Amino acid sequence: MNILVLGAGAREHAFVAALAKSPAVHKIFACPGNPGMDDISICKRVLMRENSELVAYFKDKVELAVIGSAKFVKDGTVDALALAGIPVIGPAADAGVIENSKAFAYSFMAAHSIPSPVTKIVANYSEAIAALDENHNLTVVKCDGFAHGTGVAVCKSAEDAKDAAAKFFKIHGPPLILQERIEGTECSYSILTDGNQWVSFSSCRDYKLSGDGDTGTTTGGMGAISPSPDLTPELEKEIISTIVQPVVNGMKKDNLLYRGFLSIQLMLTKDGPKVLEFNARLGDPEAQTILSRFRGDLADLLKDCSMGCLTNFGAEVAFGNHSTVSVILARAGYPEREDSEPIIKGLDSIKNNSVFFSNCKKYDNKDNISYKSGRLLCITAIAKDLSEAREKCYDSITQLQLENVFYRSDIGLK
Repeated sequence: MNILVLGAGAREHAFVAALAKSPAVHKIFACPGNPGMDDISICKRVLMRENSELVAYFKDKVELAVIGSAKFVKDGTVDALALAGIPVIGPAADAGVIENSKAFAYSFMAAHSIPSPVTKIVANYSEAIAALDENHNLTVVKCDGFAHGTGVAVCKSAEDAKDAAAKFFKIHGPPLILQERIEGTECSYSILTDGNQWVSFSSCRDYKLSGDGDTGTTTGGMGAISPSPDLTPELEKEIISTIVQPVVNGMKKDNLLYRGFLSIQLMLTKDGPKVLEFNARLGDPEAQTILSRFRGDLADLLKDCSMGCLTNFGAEVAFGNHSTVSVILARAGYPEREDSEPIIKGLDSIKNNSVFFSNCKKYDNKDNISYKSGRLLCITAIAKDLSEAREKCYDSITQLQLENVFYRSDIGLK
């Protein structure tokens, strides 16, 4: 089987690494990929193309396409590939809007009785002021579309929320989502679904804020651990019955074709789990963290899913009892500003853990890299328990020489 993986980030690097372990895979095309994938012998990087060129080039070359970034859902790439007869892991554009529009997602949850925080969707600043005057608890402000993890402001007061709304209307435009701030522990629960059946793809505890102790600014993700230690068997049953199954049933009822990963971002509250948002894919660094644990045949599983032939047996046991810890190395100043020039040396010293590269350009060696994004690398360690995985991960980071780079030192701590 030849497979196309679309994207250039650490998530796509993790997919290529996991798919390369399948005996059924002959070649992987990464479009556009990143230099970290060059160490995987069966992977070939190819230049990014427009949808029509992409389809023409790969129509007779691959038996499966795997979508990494939400960009390819929004831009209609999934639809173009599917229309050309290429099986795809990734939702059609009308189903992918569950991530690309938070207004749609919250309307969908309301229609299908899926628990979420109290939410108000506003079209202009006057509506935002009126909503906040009526309910002072709507202190979480979100833009509607995809903003690389930075389109969220968690405010301390209604007045701060008004200021954030004014700023977001100017930067992102309408609509905006005003939401009740709820207390609890964040957790993501991922599934793979063909629109009818689904299988669990484990859980993560995510670390979204930039600073230790959950301080600082909201980012695209500074680290993750899997499985989430907060997810008891009883709580997982509740998530499945009140959230997962209603989501799958709701998309089917609304005629939304969904074949791929769905990552459900949850807040585990004293009143039960509530949905914060959806990712129409595995997140980053969730993908690195989860896929490093997976021990099944990923290529065959994804091909079955893309053909609408997924069975609800077997994927769960493929994860075993191991734990993983992922830590993101980010550019100094991320996410507010990204003008510093990071230097990372010593990557060859990391032997027993995984290094997943984000969008970058490599010159003559691993220490001569030009990074193009705020998040630079993901270091992922796997071990028999969380404590050992955490120790392995941070031991690798301490071997590196870093300039204009920061990372959280508390990933995996309670």
